[in-house]
Amino acid sequence: MVALTKGRKTARFAGGGIRNLPVAAAAVCFTGGLAIAAAGFARPGRVGQGVDNAAKAADAATYRAVGVFMEDATGGAANGDVRVDIQEGVFLFANSAAGDAIAQADIGKPCFIIDDQTVAKTNPNSTRAVAGIVQEVGADGVWVDVSLTNSALAA
Repeated sequence: MVALTKGRKTARFAGGGIRNLPVAAAAVCFTGGLAIAAAGFARPGRVGQGVDNAAKAADAATYRAVGVFMEDATGGAANGDVRVDIQEGVFLFANSAAGDAIAQADIGKPCFIIDDQTVAKTNPNSTRAVAGIVQEVGADGVWVDVSLTNSALAA
């Protein structure tokens, strides 16, 4: 194949794309909330769940941030009864506090999920999943590049 000599239309698979994923049973997803895939089903971002840190870490290791919810959705009685649109891209989230706050020096580094609207600098006891890559930090919060690719590579 030779180099281009004029513009062309290029197909795009992801990178700011929209995914439509099945929702986890009974999960309540709000528009604009950080979305994760847990065992392949969409749910709001959260720390790992379990009775101790080992169980929480094992649970969090299965999460992948996939974007933000484009619509409200509540999962049905079973996993996958409902589907939801999720957008990848760079989004503004609330910054954590104190020693867990993301700073200007953290640009280009992974940040971690606290909940569906908050990200943090650290991952204590490996109980938090990667939210994405920090792009910008300001008084209004943290801009994070959220995608399945970033989440998987930085995990």
